Amino acid sequence: MEAVIRKGGLLELPCSILSAIGLCEGRRVALTVKDGEIHVKPVKGLTKQLIGSIKLDDQKLIEEIIESDD
Repeated sequence: MEAVIRKGGLLELPCSILSAIGLCEGRRVALTVKDGEIHVKPVKGLTKQLIGSIKLDDQKLIEEIIESDD
């Protein structure tokens, strides 16, 4: 599949590519270059980054944290 780089360096990705990696309009992505290739991956929300790093026993608090990240 091909795409065109537009004025200002804007690259428009086809919807099929975006949905294949779980992206939609407005989502933040991380860009890296390795061996001359551009790699794009979704940036995890703060809640997803913290999952597993803190032990929480309060299920209601966990649900509130997840809802506030959306």
